[in-house]
Formats: sequence, structure tokens, C-alpha cells
Amino acid sequence: MEYSKTGIQEYYELSQKVAEAIEAVLGIDVTIMNECMERVAGTGIYKPLVNDQIEKNSAFDKCLSTGKSQVITNRCQENSLFCGCSRLLTCVEQATVCVPIKQEKKVIGVLGIVAFSEEQKKQLIENADVYLDYLEKMAFLLEGKYSEFQVNMEKKILSHRMEGILDTINSGVVIYDGRGKVIYKNNSLVRILNEIGIENIDSFVNEIRKNDLLQSLLDNDECTRPCEIAIDILGVKYSLLVTITYFKTDILSNEVMLTIQNINYFKKQVMQSIEKNQVRLQFNNILGISRGFLEVKQLAEKAALSDSNVLILGESGTGKELFARAIHNHSDRKEYAFVPINCGAIPDELFESELFGYEKGAFTGAYANKIGKFEIADKGTVFLDEISEMPYRLQVKLLRILQEKEVSRIGSNIIHNIDIKIIAASNVDLYQRVKEGLFREDLYYRLNVIPLNIPPLRKREEDIVFIANHYVKYYSEILKKDIRGISHDGMTLLLKYPWPGNVRELQNLIEYAVNFETGKMISSELVEKRLLTNQDKCKLSERFDGKSLGNSLKELERELICNCINKFAFSNSKDYTVQQVCKELGIGRATLYRKIKELDINMD
Repeated sequence: MEYSKTGIQEYYELSQKVAEAIEAVLGIDVTIMNECMERVAGTGIYKPLVNDQIEKNSAFDKCLSTGKSQVITNRCQENSLFCGCSRLLTCVEQATVCVPIKQEKKVIGVLGIVAFSEEQKKQLIENADVYLDYLEKMAFLLEGKYSEFQVNMEKKILSHRMEGILDTINSGVVIYDGRGKVIYKNNSLVRILNEIGIENIDSFVNEIRKNDLLQSLLDNDECTRPCEIAIDILGVKYSLLVTITYFKTDILSNEVMLTIQNINYFKKQVMQSIEKNQVRLQFNNILGISRGFLEVKQLAEKAALSDSNVLILGESGTGKELFARAIHNHSDRKEYAFVPINCGAIPDELFESELFGYEKGAFTGAYANKIGKFEIADKGTVFLDEISEMPYRLQVKLLRILQEKEVSRIGSNIIHNIDIKIIAASNVDLYQRVKEGLFREDLYYRLNVIPLNIPPLRKREEDIVFIANHYVKYYSEILKKDIRGISHDGMTLLLKYPWPGNVRELQNLIEYAVNFETGKMISSELVEKRLLTNQDKCKLSERFDGKSLGNSLKELERELICNCINKFAFSNSKDYTVQQVCKELGIGRATLYRKIKELDINMD
């Protein structure tokens, strides 16, 4: 066992005092050695020799090895085993009495007296039994002190080990005595409280112990599993996840240990872990061989090496999110969360709470704390898809986040520092939205640090052929079909089609064709059948392009009602026509007459 220098030195100092006390009583030199044959105390001639090795084949050596007391009165007798002197020198040690110092059954040292004169030798021989008994009592005293020293050292070592273990765990640990006084807290607790913005840690730790919910749990001997408590300091609520451990020994019966976690940080870690479990998509997974498309990929790879914000522009289906994920996975942030946010899919009333999070009780329905998307993405990447659809009132908050790198939840005044990279995407001309007053100009320039413009598929004929053949092979393997390619006429149709849905539409068409093709090559008839359906949709989309929803609905309503009226116009009875139109459209007469008036329809 290793002991600290301070601890073992205390024992050696005591040994020296014992040696001096014996010498004062008996008038004979005393020396004490340890189990390593090192002299640890001495008087007279031996005092300058402390820390030296004691000679082999001596009475002390025999006492140490046998664990029995030794009385030697003729050390230099011929062939004496116990003489440690050189035969060329005159032996000055006339007689020795030594006793073992033990801890339980183990010999840990030897205490002895040595006569250096005939008078001392005579004194020692005459009083050998008395001296032996006296030395054994003094050895017993040293044994007790050594055991006490060892117990204390073991306690210190155990204490240091426990503190070392507690300081290595991520959870905070605080121990209170029976009166609620803090008797220990680990380094993780200090870190956790610093994370949530606590300045006066000692005061806060005392407030934890006074918490009403915690006190009730302590009184009821509950909460052996983690439970959430809230600490209110100057109107600010801090949520902690606490587990209580009771010390049930008689001596420590009133002491309690709390294991503490920042519940928000814990939730954040879980959410980040979930977000990290994404497909590790790389740039070589994005299909395309055309020159313009490869230039965009090269620019995106360079953008991944920077923390600057990226704005990806391109039509729906061109792969904007694929580029965003590849940029994240190619960056230094790849081990952290990639958080996609579809700005067009979140209702306005939920937008702020989704992005920034909220505190329990911040508004009706806020039954628990919620971590916002930006906090989850800390040290990672936020992908803002359809950024043009972000409500105008929230754009200024996003701008502040980009500038200040901090976020605050709804209902809280605690500031959370965040380190995020923003990748935004839009399928419309975002600068045109700025001109129309629908998008903040300052936010536009903040996002548009590195612009990436993904060209539409209709401008990339090489990619149409490449991507189509790739998906033929891909879906043939998945669907276990022997499709070897696309017919020449079929490929010609693909190259002439405008592809309003871009790569996503092409992928869907190929999957459809592989499912229903019965030959070895995808026929032009199968391609044409699917493209006609898509073209009808395309024409409908072009017809209402640029029109508001209200005007588009009115035009469709007018067309439907007019077509239905013309369908039954063969009857000379206006009442019959109205009756049939109402029946077919599933509306009442009053609704029909109101629509006819609103839409300026002529029934004559």
C-alpha cells in the first residue's frame, strides 16, 4: 500500500519519540526499523544513521524474519549468524534485545536496544526479562499507532477515490447533512449550474434543499427514481432532474445525496442524438454529371468547409435538402445535429414555439418545457426549407439569432448561447419577395452569404439520361425485375418533357415504369401514358400560375357550374336544369343562385 509522505512521516516521528523515551528510561541506545530493513528512528550512535539500511544477518534481521523477540549477548562469537560486523573490524555492539512490531500477524518493523559497553551489557543481561517486557509494551504502543495511521490513510484514500469517481460522472452530486448543510458537491454540479446561468452557486444549492416538492419527497422517503423539480430564483424558474439517495447507516442516518441533471440539457442531448441518426449522405450520392450541376457541387463542397450561411435556390424536386445534408456531413459539424425545418409546413401560431421553444406555463397548453429547434441544433446545422414562407414578424427574430448567436424560449428570460450554421432554401425568387415587401432585405443578405443555384432538370439533358438509367437499374434490383434500359423513343419523350417536378418527378416516373413494364426495355407507350397525366397537371399549374388562391377558386367554380349548366341545357325547363345542376354539384338552390350572381353566370 502507498501512503502519502505526510502520513508515514507522522508515524516515523512518533517512532523517534518512542525511541528517545526508552533511551531516557534505560540509558541504552535504541533503534527502530521498518519491514524494508530501513532504520526509521534511533538514539545515540544510531541517530545519524536514520534512513540507512540495517545490516543483514543481525538480530534485527532474525527478529523480522521469524516474528520472535531476540536476546543476543555475544554478537561476535565465531561463526555467529547474527554478527553484522566485518571480521576486520572490532565489533562495538556488545548485546542486543529486540522485539517485533506487528499489525495483526504481519511483522511491520523491529524495536531494539543495543549495549555498547561492558557495563551496559551487564545491565542488559541482568534485566533481560524486564527490558524484554518493557520493549514489547512499547512495540504494542507503536502497533496501535500504526494501525490507527493505516485506518486513517485508508479512509483518506477511499475518500479521494470517491471524490475522483464523483468528479468524473456527468451528473451533479451534492450531499447534505441532517440540518440541510452542504457537506460535499462535485465539479459536475458546478458545471451544470454554470450552464443554466447560476452565478451564486452556494446560495442556489441551499435553495435546492429548501424546495417544497423536494422536501415533501424527503419526508415521504420517495424519489429513488429521477423526478423533476423547479427552483424559482428572483422570478426565474430553473428545472432540474433530481434523484435522492438516503444514507441509512446509524452514523449517517440523516444525510442525503442528490444526483442532479439539467433537465433541459438532458432533453437537448436526447434530441440531438435523435437528429444525429441520419443517413450519412455525401456529395457523391447526389446524381448528376452535367457541367453546370458539377460546378454547383464543387461550390457546395467549398461552402461545407466554412461556417458562413448558405442560401440554396432551385425549383421543387431539384434536391435542395440533399445538398444541405451533404454540406453538413462534409463539414466539421457532421458529428452534431442536422435539424431540418420546413417553414411552409408549420402553422403560423406554432412557428415561434417550434423554433425557439417555451417554458412550462408560458401559455395555455404549455404543460412542460419544450426545447426549440435552434437549441437542438447547437454546434450543428439548421436547414430552413421554404424560407420564403417564414412569417414576416418572425424574420426579425431569426435575424437577431444570426447576429447574436443566442436564443431565448417563450416565457423565459434566460439566454442560451448557440453555435449553428444556417442553410436556407427557397423554390421562389427570394429577392423578388424582398421587392414585394414580403421578406426582409437585411435577412436576405444575412442568409445569402454563399448562394447555390441548382439548375432545373430541363436544362440538364445529360442528367436526364444519366439519372433515368440510374433509377432503372435501382428499381429493377429492388423490384426484382429484368429491365435493361429505356427504349430510344421512350428516352426521346423524356428529353422533350419540361420536368416541372424535376428529379423527384423523374424518379417517380421510372419507379412507375419499372413496376408495369413487361418487356426488357421501358417502352415509349408506358412513358407517354405517364407523361400525359403529368402534362395535364402541368397545364393546370401553368393556368393558375401567378394567380391568388381566391381568384383561382372562383375561376374553377365558374367553370364547373357553367359546364354543368350546359350539360342540362337541352331541357327547355329552367327549373329542371337548376334541379339537375344542384343535384350533380351537391349544393342547394340558394347556394347556386348566389354563385350565379357572384360569378356573373348567364343561364339564359
